Amino acid sequence: MGRHKFQLYLTIVTFCTGFLVATSIETTKLLRTERLNDLQFQQETQLNERILAEKEQNRQLEDQLLDLQRQVGKVEEAMAQRKSEAAEILSQLEAARMMAGVVPVEGPGVVVTMQDSQNAANSADVTNYIVHEQDVRLVVNELRAAGAEAISINGQRLVSNSSIRCVGPTIIVNGIKSAAPFVITAIGDPNTLESALNLPGGVLQTLRDFVQIEVAKKDKVILPAFVGDAKTKHS
Repeated sequence: MGRHKFQLYLTIVTFCTGFLVATSIETTKLLRTERLNDLQFQQETQLNERILAEKEQNRQLEDQLLDLQRQVGKVEEAMAQRKSEAAEILSQLEAARMMAGVVPVEGPGVVVTMQDSQNAANSADVTNYIVHEQDVRLVVNELRAAGAEAISINGQRLVSNSSIRCVGPTIIVNGIKSAAPFVITAIGDPNTLESALNLPGGVLQTLRDFVQIEVAKKDKVILPAFVGDAKTKHS
């Protein structure tokens, strides 16, 4: 009887010990799982916080980028405006230089050649059949009125204070003496310039009764720059 009780007690103790051991193992597993879950939760929380922080930083960077793009756009607009203004100033400067005659120019135009009449030698009054400064001046004035942008006479560029003087059979332009034939070169629309000279009762019709005069349209003529002091009146 005592032996049976001992075995029973031993069995109970063994069972209880096994139960406690099993319970301890399960508890340990559960605690370990909870710790892992807590650690994972912390990691996920930290990761979410980092994601939110990076999103906020990206938003700030995007705002900065948009602001910089606006600033660049304003600078580019200002530069384009200044470039346009500079181009306009340069265009005006080039036009002023051309009108002042300080630079050589080229373009379409006409060439007017004036020579003494072949009848001069047989005339009682030779002066009626040779080219005078007023004849040249008539042609020049007509070309200017027709829109000529630049004019030269025998290679001498005409400027605002240029004068055309007659000394015997020669003409003095910008202080330079030259004899016939007198070649007047003008830059402008060739058709317009030629039509202006050939108007009925105009310059050419009047002059051809006394001197030889020819007009040739050109796709390209070249005029030299004015040489001399543009402030000095040539007399």
